[in-house]
Amino acid sequence: MENPKEEDPKKKVNAAAKYSAIGFQMIATIGLLTFIGYKIDEHRNSKSKLITVAFALAGVGIALYQAIKQVTRD
Repeated sequence: MENPKEEDPKKKVNAAAKYSAIGFQMIATIGLLTFIGYKIDEHRNSKSKLITVAFALAGVGIALYQAIKQVTRD
């Protein structure tokens, strides 16, 4: 008789794939917004790079919001 507390190995693989996808989504979101901020600063010939920093921080905030939303949905 199987132990009901043991998890199916397929469920573990699915969970690992789902959570690694969240990580890649976070990297993509932060990277894309940082790139957009960099291009705006480059276009404006800005030496302070404030827009790059602002967009990068916005990317972190959005990525964290998305990750928390996906994890708490489970």
